Amino acid sequence: MTFLPEEDQEFLDSNGIPHELLTEDDGNAKRRGVLFTGFALTGNLRMQQNGSLAVPETCDVLVLIPDGYATTKLDSFYTSLHLKRPDGSDPQNATVTQTLFGKAWQFWSRHLDANDWRVGVDGLRTYLSYVRGELRGA
Repeated sequence: MTFLPEEDQEFLDSNGIPHELLTEDDGNAKRRGVLFTGFALTGNLRMQQNGSLAVPETCDVLVLIPDGYATTKLDSFYTSLHLKRPDGSDPQNATVTQTLFGKAWQFWSRHLDANDWRVGVDGLRTYLSYVRGELRGA
């Protein structure tokens, strides 16, 4: 059983995008997320490995699905690995680690403008493009 709109599930399935639907009790309600494993990275991001910075090819990305989605826009995302800039600093607005679904995640505070989310048009297809752009430009 999926909590995603049919269009999102069809997009993920028809494009063979590896994903897992996750739910957990957050104390007040059910938290829902989509985990994208092996999310390809491009750009200049690094990871700590054996005391030095290395270039990762992939990371895991988590997108939380709010109540009211898809009329409610998606907001922010999470990565596991903890990604760094080439100088070893954290990317802007990505300094916090949060535990979700039993795993530590780097929180990327990113917010779409009201004009950037078109109800009935946008969904995971467009949001994943946004995430790729944010990771590439970090």
